Amino acid sequence: MTRKPCTLVWIFGALSALSLGACSSTSNGGTGGAGGAASGTGGSTSGTGGKTTGTGGNGAGGASNTGGASGTGGASGTGGASGTGGRIDGGANGTGGRGTGGATGTDGGNPGDASTQMNFFVTSIGHPNGGNLGGLAGADAFCKMLANNVSAAQGARTWHAYLSTTTVNARDRIGTGPWRNAAGHVIATNLTDLHDQIAANAALNATWPINDTTIALDEHGAQVPSNPLQHDILTGSQIDGTLMAGMNCNNWTSQATTDVAQVGHSNRFGGNRPVSWNSAHASAGCAPVVTIGQNLGTTVGSGGGRGSLYCFAVD
Repeated sequence: MTRKPCTLVWIFGALSALSLGACSSTSNGGTGGAGGAASGTGGSTSGTGGKTTGTGGNGAGGASNTGGASGTGGASGTGGASGTGGRIDGGANGTGGRGTGGATGTDGGNPGDASTQMNFFVTSIGHPNGGNLGGLAGADAFCKMLANNVSAAQGARTWHAYLSTTTVNARDRIGTGPWRNAAGHVIATNLTDLHDQIAANAALNATWPINDTTIALDEHGAQVPSNPLQHDILTGSQIDGTLMAGMNCNNWTSQATTDVAQVGHSNRFGGNRPVSWNSAHASAGCAPVVTIGQNLGTTVGSGGGRGSLYCFAVD
């Protein structure tokens, strides 16, 4: 803050003196209004008092940036205190004024970078070992690696893959919400809404509409491709987010063609299946996808996928 020096004016009359102070201040958040500087002119016999009121200025708040939290607006300036005017024979009291500046605005975030808010994404690639993710720890590390490709800040976060095993349910691994994709869109606000997806009036329809490819985005904000179709996402889970027994590639340690995994559809649509992002059907195997859209056979992408996972930040 910078402060202007105050000016003190003394006016002597025949019987009394008038003292007026005027100062203004500014702050980083806003500009204080100029104080009323003029004083009443005390006449020695019949002077006419002058009157000017200081007006406090509104502080300028920190601007809201795209993708970041809005800045806090500056507080309004306050009006000046009254000066004590002197009069001998009719001079009116002059009113001094002092505006105080607005509070400093807070930073609204990085302009245009909604990915700083991202705490949910679909992996842009499948794991090279298909359903053998190295267990939950390996799957989480896979999510973290891809998040780090977005930014060091995202890579420093704690990421969990949405996967169920015989000892852990996927829904218990992802926090409590809300969750945002790379575009800043809230996909769901809480666990109940996230898994309420089958009924015609399902809560999830409001934030993750049926057959919408703009919601389940990958870590870079790209849509999951539909040509060739790649909407199958590994979960090993039922619609409520709990384990679907025997359908998790042997607790995510197998890439055998004889093992299978339950998958969901990232666009909540397709193949006369449930409109479920986490539990649509089984894969034909746990082998890795060699070429997307071709030779799917008994791989994790056999129904139309690449072996992708859902990743959630839990911090």
